[in-house]
Amino acid sequence: MKFIIQFVAIIILAYFLELFLPWYSIAIAGFTMGFLLKSKSNFWAGFLAIALLWFFAALIIESNAAGDLAERVALIFPLKHKLLLMLVASVLGGLVGGMATLTGSALRRERRLY
Repeated sequence: MKFIIQFVAIIILAYFLELFLPWYSIAIAGFTMGFLLKSKSNFWAGFLAIALLWFFAALIIESNAAGDLAERVALIFPLKHKLLLMLVASVLGGLVGGMATLTGSALRRERRLY
């Protein structure tokens, strides 16, 4: 249950931060939610949240675009198709989000009474 709450919180915070801040604000969202909502699988919550957010954002941008910009950018890189470009971007964003969430959860100290 904590995983799902952390997953959704990262998506919501990253979405709103990206409206006003640069792309690396996803790390701020992951770090904050990793620190506040520590779950058993922090890396995967951050990775999946940001990867899905970026993939669906790329799909929406591509469907609304009049031209074939993603296809042209995919040709610049050694990629054959724009879907591969979207997947690579999603994985890279997911790695940033996952590592930031893991870092935030690692900085939170657990208090134990001995």
